[in-house]
Amino acid sequence: MSVHKSVPEFTNNSDTKNIIRAYEGELNPQIATSVISLAEKNLDVKHLDYALRKKAFHIAVECLQNMSSHAEKNNDFPNIIFLIGHDGPEFFIRSGNVINAGKVQSLKRKIDHINNLDTDGLKQLHMQAIKESMSKQDCSNPGLGLISIARKSGQKIDYRFIEMDTDNAYFWFSASFKSA
Repeated sequence: MSVHKSVPEFTNNSDTKNIIRAYEGELNPQIATSVISLAEKNLDVKHLDYALRKKAFHIAVECLQNMSSHAEKNNDFPNIIFLIGHDGPEFFIRSGNVINAGKVQSLKRKIDHINNLDTDGLKQLHMQAIKESMSKQDCSNPGLGLISIARKSGQKIDYRFIEMDTDNAYFWFSASFKSA
């Protein structure tokens, strides 16, 4: 698998017509806020029920916050990719960004651990992560956002790491959830 270069390459051709909002470019807090605002408006236009919009909004915010805080700056591939879409009753949020290759194993362990927990285990892990963040006075815990995404989506997190070079890897992430 090669590193995706653009939103169309990041999606299957079969689901591009079902994209609600897509963004490709550099990311900073102001851009993240704009992307979220546009995504929220697009979800409203689709006349989705409130619970589904709230779930999509929460997961989208967590994804963008994680990317904004933890994506590596890379001159060869400076862009992140973010999209919200649906395939029938199932919605998805996908993202892609460059991370430091040294973080891959740690992030893989975190996601695998999260994916192996049931609802109660996720709740306990979430409380533990909140306590750790508070004691460190550090709100940029990537594990906390991933736990929150898994809890909100009710599904396993799908992910891949693609080696770019010795220093960088591309992190592809997808969270799916169904309408109520």
